[in-house]
Amino acid sequence: MDIQGKVVLITGGGTGLGRVIARHLAEAGMHVAVGYSRSERDAFETVTMLQDLGVKAQAVQADLNAPSVVTESKRMVEDVAEHFGRLDLLINNAGTTRAVPFSQIEALTEMDWDTVLNVHTKAPFFTTQAAVPLMRQNGGGHVINTASISGIRASGGSNIAYSVSKAGTIHLTKCLATALGPDIRVNAVAPGFLETRWNDTFSAAYIQAATQQAPLKQATRLEDVAAAYVMLARNESITGQIITVDSGLTL
Repeated sequence: MDIQGKVVLITGGGTGLGRVIARHLAEAGMHVAVGYSRSERDAFETVTMLQDLGVKAQAVQADLNAPSVVTESKRMVEDVAEHFGRLDLLINNAGTTRAVPFSQIEALTEMDWDTVLNVHTKAPFFTTQAAVPLMRQNGGGHVINTASISGIRASGGSNIAYSVSKAGTIHLTKCLATALGPDIRVNAVAPGFLETRWNDTFSAAYIQAATQQAPLKQATRLEDVAAAYVMLARNESITGQIITVDSGLTL
């Protein structure tokens, strides 16, 4: 897909990986809707950065953990349609977690489960559902979900609920790719251990282990992960695939 002048909505686009993805796509000429839930200041800072790169950018707010997630998702997409008039690429990148070791299953609550499943499985589905008609007005589009190696292997991760929700993201990607072809492609990127502010929830020992277990002996670089999204956005022959960028941790 020629992405120059096209429009992307990135949920969780104001911080961390989402912000880096937004910059990479803006540098490639895409106009960007920066989705956020609570990080308003970060979202507007990201918008300013993107506008400085010469593209159109707008912050759009939605609570993807709300009981009314269907309504929130639909309203967010409607905001994008009103501001940009089209949507070509949706990146379901919003994420949440809680640091609970796998062995401490008694500490994982029903609310924890509801939160991660809402944000990582329900919200991507309903945001995609809302986006599809808008994409098809211009001949189709592309959805990229942010998965995780925690959804691939039954170890590590921040907790069991998080890992299971990301496994759901992976299978949702394959199901949507089957349902939405041929005019809409659906893929996912599964990053390894990233150097973001989420690191604050992990111990120094965990961080050391996560980097040293990888064959490349390093954390996964945000710039390298973001590059995978740009590659997928441009490639018209890939759908239903999970691109793993993890310094070799899942080998």
